[in-house]
Amino acid sequence: MTSLEKERTDLDRTIGEERNELKKMDGSGKAAELAEDVEMILGGMEASIEQYAELRIASAVLSRAIERYREKNEGPVLKRTNQLFAAMTIGSFAGVRAEFDEHGNPYLVGVRPGDHGTVIVEGMSDGTADQLYLALRLASLEKYMENSEPLPFIVDDILIRFDDERSVAALQVLAQLANRTQVIFFTHHSHLVDLAEANIDSSSLFEHTLQA
Repeated sequence: MTSLEKERTDLDRTIGEERNELKKMDGSGKAAELAEDVEMILGGMEASIEQYAELRIASAVLSRAIERYREKNEGPVLKRTNQLFAAMTIGSFAGVRAEFDEHGNPYLVGVRPGDHGTVIVEGMSDGTADQLYLALRLASLEKYMENSEPLPFIVDDILIRFDDERSVAALQVLAQLANRTQVIFFTHHSHLVDLAEANIDSSSLFEHTLQA
């Protein structure tokens, strides 16, 4: 209950008590005094109700503005996240979906193909959770680049918890991103270099070996 709602409830209770006292009295001075008190309470309550109504309207307007922002910005990001997450999990997940807890706070769940159940992030394997975070990161970066100068995307051994099949899928996603901005991928795992050489077009793959 908000403070204004509590105040309104308290005022209603006070008015009821005062009116009950009036019923017990005749036209004495005490009755007139109580009647004056009731009128003062009613006047204060009217101001509180007006303030409450204004706050509710402002809250509704703000909520709608937030929802429009989400539709404009989060919608495209989630749509692209769906595509990337499905690709990097080799179809094990169809995408993600925003759900809400009992307090109205949003959180993401992975959606199985055909909407055959959902999995919260805490229920995913470490590798799958990494793939979800990478998908979100890439989708957000692509959205940013729509209206901003591209910046190099630099990552360091982000595939260490991916199996080979999902590593290839992620490397191919990064190769697609390389068509829009520079991607610099650091790794000390030689088998990832082998996977990249075998599955990415040589025209977009440049290997550099750093000496200790």
